[in-house]
Amino acid sequence: MLGAGAVLATLAAAPALSQTSAPTRTLYIAKSGRTLPQTTFARARDCLRRPRRCVNGIGGRELVYLTKGRTPARATIATVVTDTNCAADRNGISHCANILQLASGRRITVRHDHSMMNDACLSPGERVRIKLLR
Repeated sequence: MLGAGAVLATLAAAPALSQTSAPTRTLYIAKSGRTLPQTTFARARDCLRRPRRCVNGIGGRELVYLTKGRTPARATIATVVTDTNCAADRNGISHCANILQLASGRRITVRHDHSMMNDACLSPGERVRIKLLR
């Protein structure tokens, strides 16, 4: 049985442990909203064309749009550096700007369109998987 001091130490360490855990969300990077593939995945997450039915984030998979930098050549891990410009538009959709630091150290900027009522913003310090939208 743990004493009170051990319990407090364990609880204090819990946030630090969760920040170093494996990525839980996967970001699929599209180069442009105009070139989205006509797939169920892309249609369900396209908050620009279908704001009322947008569920970007369902199943831990998010569609983001590259706004600055070069897409990585292959799947990788990234850390979210910033989350800004998240005010919702008239349809209730936020178009957050996120700087991501790739595992290589290189940084890219993406736009994350989502309804905050359904899907959370990316959080600075959060580790995410990065894949190219195909």
